[in-house]
Amino acid sequence: MKRAYAFLKENLFALLFTVSGIIIAYIYWVNWGMYYGTLPLSSECWVNCTYGGLIGGLLGSNLARHNEQLQKQKNKHA
Repeated sequence: MKRAYAFLKENLFALLFTVSGIIIAYIYWVNWGMYYGTLPLSSECWVNCTYGGLIGGLLGSNLARHNEQLQKQKNKHA
């Protein structure tokens, strides 16, 4: 249980962005993807949500890493 808690604490930012990406991709698919289903990205819900989750996770992990580097620099200069 401690390992799971440590994993969630360490990757919380990326997990939140992944879930946000999935939700945003689903909203996009419902509003626009079903009507213009000629593109492979918008024709299937699971494809759209997978791409949204991947992009959200990558963005979240990059922002978390950048935030961590800023905190290290801030502590180094303080």
